[in-house]
Amino acid sequence: MKNAMGVELSESERTLVESYLGLVRVLKDGKDLAPFERRNAMKAVAALWQVVNGLDLDPGNLYEIGV
Repeated sequence: MKNAMGVELSESERTLVESYLGLVRVLKDGKDLAPFERRNAMKAVAALWQVVNGLDLDPGNLYEIGV
């Protein structure tokens, strides 16, 4: 996986990006989450958004997933 500058991401960086994408998917599709689960997952997504943005990837807009 490469970022916007064409730099190849390390294995650790790819794992962080995959974690972000997985949580976003859960928040978009997970209708069965308890309120505390949704709230804490949104906090985690917001933190990981900073990482993905810092890696020069396009993490999208947090408002699109309700964060």
